[in-house]
Amino acid sequence: MVLVAAVFRLRDRKGVSAMTSIATSNRVHANESLYAELHEFLDDEAALLDKDMLSEWLEMLAPDLVYRAPVRVTKARADGLGYSPTMAHFDDTFNSLTRRVARATQSPNAWAVDPPSRVRRHVSNVRVYRTEEPDEYRVSSYVLAVHSHSDQPTTAVVSAERQDMLRRVDGRFRRGWLDGHLRRQ
Repeated sequence: MVLVAAVFRLRDRKGVSAMTSIATSNRVHANESLYAELHEFLDDEAALLDKDMLSEWLEMLAPDLVYRAPVRVTKARADGLGYSPTMAHFDDTFNSLTRRVARATQSPNAWAVDPPSRVRRHVSNVRVYRTEEPDEYRVSSYVLAVHSHSDQPTTAVVSAERQDMLRRVDGRFRRGWLDGHLRRQ
């Protein structure tokens, strides 16, 4: 039997991305109903965030969530992946995101997020892999976010590769962790 490996980025115990490979026999293919469920989870999450429904979005997250986007650094190919092992655009947990959402939605002093920005997130290139844990899946995807704020005519475009751990809990999926690699355009 010949196994074809897919390159996949996983967090190691120190919070640094490490390269490993997963055999395609673990892949959930697009014609499987499970793939559609997980893709819908990502689409629904993007829609909630786009509509500024932050409290509802929090309900999609697991209590042990790690939500991280390391800072991009310029490196030669031989020197690594091109992301800082110590700096991040954000490095949050479920508790820190809960506090952020409460501040954004309840505080009159959250002027940086009120009025909210206009964002459209486009999710694509979704690849799903089974793990050793039942009902737990590694999901790799690309996100293209178009962002504008206030009445300014300019937009920012951010492209990201995401590595997610999604697990089914009590009949519905929840995000266990996200490792996002951002590329600002």
